[in-house]
Amino acid sequence: MRFIPIDIPKFKYKEKVLSEFKPNKKFYWWSEEYISEWDINETLHAPAKMRKVHTELQEYIKKYMPFKSITLCKLLRANVDVKAHVDDSYTEFKGPKDNCKIISEEYRQHQLDTEPCGYRILISGDRTSLFLTDGKPNVIDNKLIYNQKTYKKSCIIPEETDCFALQSYGSMHGVDKTPGDDNRLLCFIIGWLDKSKHNDLIKKSEERFKNYVHYA
Repeated sequence: MRFIPIDIPKFKYKEKVLSEFKPNKKFYWWSEEYISEWDINETLHAPAKMRKVHTELQEYIKKYMPFKSITLCKLLRANVDVKAHVDDSYTEFKGPKDNCKIISEEYRQHQLDTEPCGYRILISGDRTSLFLTDGKPNVIDNKLIYNQKTYKKSCIIPEETDCFALQSYGSMHGVDKTPGDDNRLLCFIIGWLDKSKHNDLIKKSEERFKNYVHYA
């Protein structure tokens, strides 16, 4: 399963998050604000310390999402097209610009076992500009070598929810920026999931939003 809207209540404090968004890092296409502490030299594994920002958003995540602990939570904005990419984490490869954390084998396996494990909250922006494609890359000689892209599928986030989940590993996705959609803001959350609660939520969401789910 590559994309699924998540059946939880809508987030009520989107305007507050928008007004308080203070990006402090540039990462590829995105301007980012970290809600969790982030040290590039640490292995991605342990629960992250949360910063004292966007408290309503943190409370919402804690209440409605099936995380035992969070390893990364951040807000991100891209005012350009986001080229198709994967959200893979690697145990040795630090990314094409040597600016990504390596992940522990245990945590990587946990993510693979709980796909789709990448939770997102749309704070603001077009609900139809996210897309899926093929052409996932291989790491060859410490470089990402992408394969040929043969299709593009649009993902729709229904009005009934602000949340969706993405397959993190091997699933190419991107955003075609809608003209004038300059305040698009997304919350990115990953962590150690309660497998039973996560599976139950995915099943419930699949039943409600079956016409929006992308399996391949």
